[in-house]
Amino acid sequence: MQASNLVSIRQFIHQVPYAPEQNSEVAGWQDIILLKHSLLPGEINVPGLAENLLFVSLLPKTQYENLNDQRLKSMVLRQGDVAITPAGCSQHWRWLSPFAAANLFISPLLIKEVSKDLVKGDPDSIRLIEHDVKSVPFLSASATELLSELEAGSPHGKTYIDALTRSLAMYLVTHYSTAKVAERTALSKPDDTRVAYAIDFIESHLGEDLPLAAIASACNMSVNHLCAVFKHTVGQSVHQFVIQQRIERAKTLLRDPRKSLAEIAQEIGFSSQSHFTTSFSKICGSTPSQYRQDFN
Repeated sequence: MQASNLVSIRQFIHQVPYAPEQNSEVAGWQDIILLKHSLLPGEINVPGLAENLLFVSLLPKTQYENLNDQRLKSMVLRQGDVAITPAGCSQHWRWLSPFAAANLFISPLLIKEVSKDLVKGDPDSIRLIEHDVKSVPFLSASATELLSELEAGSPHGKTYIDALTRSLAMYLVTHYSTAKVAERTALSKPDDTRVAYAIDFIESHLGEDLPLAAIASACNMSVNHLCAVFKHTVGQSVHQFVIQQRIERAKTLLRDPRKSLAEIAQEIGFSSQSHFTTSFSKICGSTPSQYRQDFN
């Protein structure tokens, strides 16, 4: 289907009976459209859209069926699960239990723009690749942070939103695009690829001490070089990113009432329960105990 024949989410949103709880268009965001929906059981048939879609599940458990799949079996979405639908690809979903999701619609123009700095060749040829539901902590954490920013009225401003948006788009191009499938060595800036390795290393070792030297060594960089290119690529310092990932992991663990705060703090790599509580409160605006109580 030609791009000119594709329906924009701006048009399609008025054709469905499900009004979003949150809409970044109202807040004047650029480059992406972020919609949050909370729905009772139902279904939706989405045509090929002009934008790429990153879907992030927000509830602990949702039963669903992908009606594009001929096997048509009931499956389960977990909180933080993501799915990627490239521009031009249709989707037909049915959810069998209450459903909540953040849907990020990403312009192909943004993908093209970030591709210029990441890959060799024609950036117009780079396409995202469709991926079924899976857990990708970086994508779910980035989307959740963008949603939190939208719900709070964008308190950190446009620069912060732009940094989050671009880091998310760069991650998609690096990990879930035709650029990666065609040839990983096609990446024109090795530093960007090594930052992706650093992110993977951090996400796999959140419960450990994670000194900068260990992260730098894992991606074959000096500490100073790592700090410089990580900040430039991700929009956060390494430390800020690690803390954010630990807090996102903590939110999931706090939903288990059997785990004590001390156990959670140790499991996600904080030096003490006090340090965990201080960091959590600073980022989330409530203590871990209050968050747990509000959730339950």
